[in-house]
Amino acid sequence: AVVSTQSTWGQFSFSTVMATYIPLIILSFVGICSGIPRDLGSDTFGSGGIPPDYICPWQGQDCLFHDIARVQDSISWQECAAQCASNRLCAYWSWRSGDAFQNPFGCWLKSDCTVVIPTSTVVSGPAACLEF
Repeated sequence: AVVSTQSTWGQFSFSTVMATYIPLIILSFVGICSGIPRDLGSDTFGSGGIPPDYICPWQGQDCLFHDIARVQDSISWQECAAQCASNRLCAYWSWRSGDAFQNPFGCWLKSDCTVVIPTSTVVSGPAACLEF
């Protein structure tokens, strides 16, 4: 009998999960340990570089990690940003548009943002970013 050594979690295999998330975790760890500055410039967007706070909002960028809470779903990114602005612990936010496959209109408040990844249905930004 042939025994598979590859476990699966729902539709995702262990190797797929590892190949997807381990590089992000390593990139985050390296950035934290090496003291990479937060404002890396637009040439690094999508490779973990954080857009500068004066760019508002960060269209198509998902701020990973540092979740404070998933709060009430929001119709717009501005509503999500307003929830962040009213929370003294919130420094950044990420909002999923209605087109998102998973958690449409979801709003996450963040204590920090050290890694972003390109995601077409997500808008993120700093707490001060309330409008264009």
